[in-house]
Amino acid sequence: MKLLNTIYFKIITIIICIADTAFTLSRYAKLIGHLLKVNYNWQFELLMVTGMLLFQYPFIFNKTAMVKLNYYYHMLLVSLMGSLLLWPLLIINWFYVSSDTINLLYFFTVVLLMFVEHKRRVAKLLLPVFISYTWVLYRFIILIFIL
Repeated sequence: MKLLNTIYFKIITIIICIADTAFTLSRYAKLIGHLLKVNYNWQFELLMVTGMLLFQYPFIFNKTAMVKLNYYYHMLLVSLMGSLLLWPLLIINWFYVSSDTINLLYFFTVVLLMFVEHKRRVAKLLLPVFISYTWVLYRFIILIFIL
């Protein structure tokens, strides 16, 4: 259990979560690519995830380095959870092409689950609840530009 609380473990986990999220969302974007204005690939999503970290930094800048690390660690674990929840949809679409409606409904259901989990973890970390809403705000801002 001591390993799970080390700084190095958390940093490595954060990197893995960022890479997995970028890869998975780029795969999902291929399902709805015809609805997007941008060429959505893993590099684009990598930029979006990094941008999210920077976007949320002003809301936690006055916290200690360990609180910041713990927040990013938990936030990115939630992103990893969302990525893993998207894989059943990706696998189904490999064999059978689902409609845009199904793909989007499934995606937003995953986002809702992620939001609930994000709020739970923010409360557990004793951070202000509005931080969960900044995560959603960032993604909505990005959505405006890619749709």
